[in-house]
Amino acid sequence: LHLEDEHGAFFLRGRSSILDRFYTEDVEEDCVGNESKLPEKPFLLLHHGQSTKFDVIFKPPLAQRLEGKIRVLVADIYSDKTLIELVGEGHKDEFTLDGLEEDIEEKNAKSSLKKDIIDAVRVNHIQFGDCPVGRPYRRTFTITNHTSTKVMYFEWEADTAFQFSPKMGHLYPGCAKDITVTLKSDFPATFRRHLVKCKVIKFNFELPQRKVQDWEDQMCIVTREDTTRKDPAASWSENEKMIETDLEPAYTVESIQAAKVYLSAFVVNTQFKRNVIVVQLKDTLPNQTRTATFRMHNTWNVALEYSCVEAADNEAVKKPHSATLMR
Repeated sequence: LHLEDEHGAFFLRGRSSILDRFYTEDVEEDCVGNESKLPEKPFLLLHHGQSTKFDVIFKPPLAQRLEGKIRVLVADIYSDKTLIELVGEGHKDEFTLDGLEEDIEEKNAKSSLKKDIIDAVRVNHIQFGDCPVGRPYRRTFTITNHTSTKVMYFEWEADTAFQFSPKMGHLYPGCAKDITVTLKSDFPATFRRHLVKCKVIKFNFELPQRKVQDWEDQMCIVTREDTTRKDPAASWSENEKMIETDLEPAYTVESIQAAKVYLSAFVVNTQFKRNVIVVQLKDTLPNQTRTATFRMHNTWNVALEYSCVEAADNEAVKKPHSATLMR
């Protein structure tokens, strides 16, 4: 396998399960354990019916689109049928969304514009899949502040169907926070690449940063107030729990930017109808086990979650000349 890479951004590494099959004859350096520099001719012997896997690692030295190729050399002759194109895009974003999925629709759309150009697709998609009406479904990802000195304010501009938690807050330099997205719809709906923007503000605290605590919209201050004064007839002191939203520390805005995430989901009403099934078990001796089987078939085009419960009116069944059969 010959890796062509002008900027040295791509690395080819064989899985550990196939390293014993490498031919190192006539090769000065072995590629085992050497990820950054591969031998000039790392030959691999595959017998009939065998297969193997390789990892391609992308470590961009530049904030731009980078390309590479992997050519297959068979018996000192390049195979025209096997050419693997490598495309990656390095970035220096100060605010990133991590733990998301690749948007297949965007990838196919970009690839279809120009057949001879393959674009790197950003990973900014959340796929909820099939969701029954009225039930909450959650997905979690991470936001990261890659700066070394600047604190950031974030706020999700989401509608009622999708709830972000925390919806707003502060993100300190070099820190990350988990964000949970909850989808709950009371009626059927289809979301295809539903765009949600996140407003990101770099700012400076009015107070020294070491004197300011982290803040989110969910943070509260819990205090207890003595209610004895309100009721003079009370014979003992009573404390009432008071919950107040923690105020956001004051700051001055330095710059504003926006991040994007796409959400997809299919919210449907699931129904299940089944006639009464009589499962006749054969006579079974005490302390023995006998099993019967029945079948359910989901004819819907979405997944159906179900659980089996025992009917409330289920009574013990009596047979002539036998003891009571327990549930």
